[in-house]
Amino acid sequence: MKRAQGLPISTIIIAALGILVLVVVGAIFGGQIGKFGRAASECPGKCVRTTMAPDIPSGYFEIGTGCNPEFETKLSGTYIPRGTPKDAKLTDWQCSACCVPTG
Repeated sequence: MKRAQGLPISTIIIAALGILVLVVVGAIFGGQIGKFGRAASECPGKCVRTTMAPDIPSGYFEIGTGCNPEFETKLSGTYIPRGTPKDAKLTDWQCSACCVPTG
């Protein structure tokens, strides 16, 4: 009678624990990536819009055409104002310009 050959039970247990650790680490980093993406899209200066949406409270944006080139720099990219509500639709809250003080 032949003996069956297979993996030892200890190898199977170690592999299962390794997969479990990878899943937990993936879940932790997956949640942090979302937080980082939102924080990275916040304007560090003042958000300027040409028009104000009626459902956005005042205080988040300044109304104007852009940055004052004498003492502000316009950042390229898409930004939202700091303090945007967590449940806000981010496309409605985008700045026309994000101005940061220079100097």
